[in-house]
Amino acid sequence: MRQDLRCPTPPPDFGGFFGRADELDRIEAWMRDHVATRPPSGHGYLSPLVLHGPPGVGKSALAAEACRRLNVVTHWVSLYDADRSDVEPTLLRLLGESRAARAVIVRAASGDDRAFRRTLRDELTRRLSGRLLVLDGVPPPVGRALLSFLRDCPGLAVLVTSRQKAGWRRTGARLLAVKPLDVRATRDLVARSVTGEPWPDRGPWSSRARWAASLTDAAQGLPALARITSSFIAHERKPRSQAQTDESGPQWLVRLALEGCTSDERDLLGHLAERNSASPFTPRAVQWLYSPDSHPRDVRSVLGGLLAKELVQRWSGEAYCLPQPVADAVRTAERPSPVPSSRAVTSLWAERVLQSTAVLLDGRALPEHRHGPEPGPVDPSELVPHLDEFMSLLTGDAPRGRQQDAIADGLALLLAVLGDAHRLVALHRLWPTLPVRRALSSLAADLGLPEQAGQLYDTDTWMNPAASHHKADVLYRSGRLGDALKALEELLDEDRTVDRHTAWALLILGAVRCDRGEVAEAEQALFRAATLHRASGCRRGLGWSLLHSARVCLLSGREAEAGRLLEEADEVLLSVADTRGGNWVTTESLRITLRSGEQDAGMELARQAQAQHAAAEDVRGLAWTLLHMAPWALEQGDVRGARAALESAEKFSVECGDDLGRAWAKHRIAVLPSARDGDHSASVLVSLGPALALFGEIGCPLGAAWTGLEMVARRRPTDIHEPLLNMAEERFQALGDAYGLAWTAGVRAVHHGRLHEEWRTAAAIIASLPRDIPVPDPERLMRELTRFLDGSRALGGRTIPSHARDHVAVRHTGPWFLDLPGQAAARCRVRVTLLDDSPSDDTTARLLVRVSPEDGHPWAAARGERPWLTVTATPLTHASVDPASALLLPSEQTVHGAEFGFTAHRIGTHRIRFTIAFERTGTVLQQVETELDILDQDEHRGLTSPEAVPHRGR
Repeated sequence: MRQDLRCPTPPPDFGGFFGRADELDRIEAWMRDHVATRPPSGHGYLSPLVLHGPPGVGKSALAAEACRRLNVVTHWVSLYDADRSDVEPTLLRLLGESRAARAVIVRAASGDDRAFRRTLRDELTRRLSGRLLVLDGVPPPVGRALLSFLRDCPGLAVLVTSRQKAGWRRTGARLLAVKPLDVRATRDLVARSVTGEPWPDRGPWSSRARWAASLTDAAQGLPALARITSSFIAHERKPRSQAQTDESGPQWLVRLALEGCTSDERDLLGHLAERNSASPFTPRAVQWLYSPDSHPRDVRSVLGGLLAKELVQRWSGEAYCLPQPVADAVRTAERPSPVPSSRAVTSLWAERVLQSTAVLLDGRALPEHRHGPEPGPVDPSELVPHLDEFMSLLTGDAPRGRQQDAIADGLALLLAVLGDAHRLVALHRLWPTLPVRRALSSLAADLGLPEQAGQLYDTDTWMNPAASHHKADVLYRSGRLGDALKALEELLDEDRTVDRHTAWALLILGAVRCDRGEVAEAEQALFRAATLHRASGCRRGLGWSLLHSARVCLLSGREAEAGRLLEEADEVLLSVADTRGGNWVTTESLRITLRSGEQDAGMELARQAQAQHAAAEDVRGLAWTLLHMAPWALEQGDVRGARAALESAEKFSVECGDDLGRAWAKHRIAVLPSARDGDHSASVLVSLGPALALFGEIGCPLGAAWTGLEMVARRRPTDIHEPLLNMAEERFQALGDAYGLAWTAGVRAVHHGRLHEEWRTAAAIIASLPRDIPVPDPERLMRELTRFLDGSRALGGRTIPSHARDHVAVRHTGPWFLDLPGQAAARCRVRVTLLDDSPSDDTTARLLVRVSPEDGHPWAAARGERPWLTVTATPLTHASVDPASALLLPSEQTVHGAEFGFTAHRIGTHRIRFTIAFERTGTVLQQVETELDILDQDEHRGLTSPEAVPHRGR
């Protein structure tokens, strides 16, 4: 039962509706008067309509039918078990389902209680006007409290169903009694349910008229019981006994139905009756009514049997309900032996399910439970229908203990990942524990509210690994790269035990290094992060690691590899319902599409990315999407469009407190061409000084280098600019960026040429670059450098092409060598040997991996100190490898290698990736891939050794 958290919960669908024409007419007339009209002043007197009557009389079905006949936005809220503590969560849920702004309520959550309630009222007034709200099964005290908040909502119509007539005074409510059906109407309802026709006086029913009539009369005019009667008649199940002396009609009817139930069906009904609630439930919620080791093996099948007997009714989709008259009769007829409280059992399940699912979201280790099997992790999207049920376990008279804290912890993390700010704020006000505050603070950072994030969770007060990781994350998203690195130092200390916080710290470290332009360091950190997240089962952490790894690939000009990583990241993030992560995948995919020159596809993807970020209220995502669009617009000659995108990006960056985005927006605005002449001439009137200062303040050497280089390029050549040029060159050298060094050489050539008449050509500049550093599209670089040098005498100089800032060209190591500094250094060769001939499907083939140092390498000496290396094997096709990782020593000897068992689960070509890393530090040295042809059992051709395939080493 998947539902959109940002859309109203629709009315239930009970199937065919018959009768009650008079009540429907009166409800529809009231709806037309209260929904279709809106007071001119914007305010009006709220006059709800209360449908009251006994349980099972059909109030909910009547209200649902009336809603279907009126074309208006309807919110349906079931409140059968609510008390006063549920009022605020219900109102916040309504705001979320009305697509109210998340940021508004999160800001209010960090303030005082009075201001929060004022904001809540204002938001309700703004968002619920012109809608229909159905409060189903609400007790009068809860209804009155809700109506007091809703009284100022103009054009809001409130329809209430309640079992109580009393208690609605001073609410302005109109009361409409929903009475049991008379005998004729009940018989017609039963007959129409069976044949679609009214109850016949004669004909085929004559042979069963007497017992059919007695069963119908036993329903006492309650539609919920009349459905059970229709089941008897449809299957021609004549009652085997008569009602006992002290047995009411409903009790007799339900007892007869129970006689045809299996033991599993009777047991399930007993648990549902113990639940004592008419609110809807799902098959998963039924499982949670049992102790962990005793639930039925096939809940859906058992529910199907009860549904066929009409003892349980379908609410809508995958949701069901147990009519109260049935529950009352079951409790009387079955007289069940004492069972644990349904709330206690559900709380036990909720704790375990939420904590197991939290493993997917943050990689935590599960606590050990004393008894019962552990539920496996549940797809977070599958828990969406149960969010309010989880919340209800913390309201009312819920005890405050370890179990409730664990429920609140897991629920808060789930709500933060789902982006459900309104329910998370409600949870924070109900249960303001440290994990809940941290989750809300994280969501505030997602919404571009770093100040509120700090107020909600003061990381300087709570000195623990979670606080350190959270602080670094908020600093990173604020663009404070240098401060984020400092915050990570404690978590990345070599003496500290590796845990989930290490994995998240490495993820943030990789993202920070990427934004600083440090490609190799970013790749190593992100690979370690991905490895740790895989090991802990944290799919969300793995997804974000892959996403940032794709960003590193884009920075170093490897679009194809970035595309593959983004596809994998999208799949992983989707599996844990991380919509925000999926939106960033779209933004990074946009960069690949724009670079490929696919204009139409790029524009469509740009619109999609902006719409997704806007829907998630991810202001930072909007800013960076626009920042990526601007260079492409400039490439198309659309200077005005590029300027508009950059100015919007700067505005959004300021709004969300992202100093890195603000710095790049300032930089790119300053170097925009002054005219649409395509010559890249820049206006010298826009200063680059603020951007340079900001890059220096936040710790972004890549941005500082390009800004300093641009400042020199646009000024008249004098010796006074030499320090700025040297600064840019030093930073590009520190980054190992050949692309930046090429443009630095070009700017230096212009200045030296003007000052000393020593002119250099573009070819000479490119020839001077290190040969082992592949520069993306060298022909294009040659053309642009030539153009830059030829136009160097133009007034105001020429700017470096905008796209140049998007690449960091670093030295790639070959696929078979471990990287050591220096071009002439001795290297290590990775050897992969197949130890079994002719591998076939579903049989294990042994692979030996060795790292062989070349002569002259320090590890080649017989007595030289050789470090332990970790080899991790990752099958990239439908196969398995055992073990997943092993240790080896650099050596030619077989005994020092690492042996793996490879089992292919299909025939064809298979690919395996081996990752070599230092065992002590985890620093990744190399990745290699190999291919094997797996043949059918009857064939005996094959490779006697693996076939190497090129793969860039790390």
